[in-house]
Amino acid sequence: MRIGIDGRVLSGRYTGDRTYWRNLLRSFVEAMGEGWPEQHEFVVYTRLPIPAGELPEAPCLTQRCLPASNDRLWTMLTFPRALRQDGIDLAHTQYTIPMSRPCKMITTVHDISFRLYPEWFPRKHRMLMNLTVPPSMRHADAVITVSESSQRDILRVFGFATDKVVAIPLASGPEYQPGDREAARATAGALGVTKPYVISVGVLQPRKNVPLLVEAFARAIRQTGKTHQLLLVGKKGWQSERIDRLISRLDLNDSVVLAGYVPDEALPDLYRAADAMAFTSLYEGFGLPPLEAMACGTPTLVSEAPAMPEVVGNGAWVLPAMDASAWGDALAGIMASQELRDKLSTAGLGRAAELTWAETGASTLSLY
Repeated sequence: MRIGIDGRVLSGRYTGDRTYWRNLLRSFVEAMGEGWPEQHEFVVYTRLPIPAGELPEAPCLTQRCLPASNDRLWTMLTFPRALRQDGIDLAHTQYTIPMSRPCKMITTVHDISFRLYPEWFPRKHRMLMNLTVPPSMRHADAVITVSESSQRDILRVFGFATDKVVAIPLASGPEYQPGDREAARATAGALGVTKPYVISVGVLQPRKNVPLLVEAFARAIRQTGKTHQLLLVGKKGWQSERIDRLISRLDLNDSVVLAGYVPDEALPDLYRAADAMAFTSLYEGFGLPPLEAMACGTPTLVSEAPAMPEVVGNGAWVLPAMDASAWGDALAGIMASQELRDKLSTAGLGRAAELTWAETGASTLSLY
């Protein structure tokens, strides 16, 4: 079978969508090399060139760069024309598919937060998602999502047949594993971290609930007298100026490090060197950063919001999403107790090992 992949996000910076393709395609190549029952050929289509080394080199994997003046034109005209010309049997996209379908279509929709919580999105973004994603799901032959929680949301909101929406969980990548913490501290130091720290990873946008984390962190350092820092990794998104104002109001300018975007290769070290990872998100389709931190052996705290308890299992400390006091107490406990950190580290490593990209890839190939 010839399978086409809409790989445009592979041309950009680190995002969950890009991580999904990178690891899924690696798992496909490994499965073909290990004698998967049916051999497939994968063609990755992009609008801009993919950086060298981004994808594995293999006979079953090729890339095609298809220039277009904008993404909308690429999706609706350039991409389907190439699928037809190349004799593609099945195309796999994320979120949107072309309305002219030259072959079988599968789309991955990580979550429908744009529909459930429209207040978290700028008006233009919200309107675009509502105009494109629901019709794409309706016209697709199948919809993949990344958790049972997200699967339930999609079925409840859009009323699709239950067998149309398939939940296939993600995993941490092979680069996320325990390592030398002392060496890792140099990576954090290059960002301005000079003390023990708590890390949080994600775009600074409303649904990540970062103001609560900042408030909880302030409570924890007051409560313990510790001199920890809070490292926020992720580009500034919509309404992020509220976070800046809160940091100043709480007099935390020397304690909170706003790292912005960091290269992929730096993330494992930043997790390893941290005393804890805190993820206060109000909603996730899956939530990879906590799992990545757990795979590095970092004690991890997450909110009880969907789909975090499903993802972390017994491998992390699960807390009420909107209770700053509970988060402050938990962070204080983590800062003060090596025994607690060790316990959470062991639990996280065990849970992270249960989810693998080999299984994600095999489930996806079986759906094809």
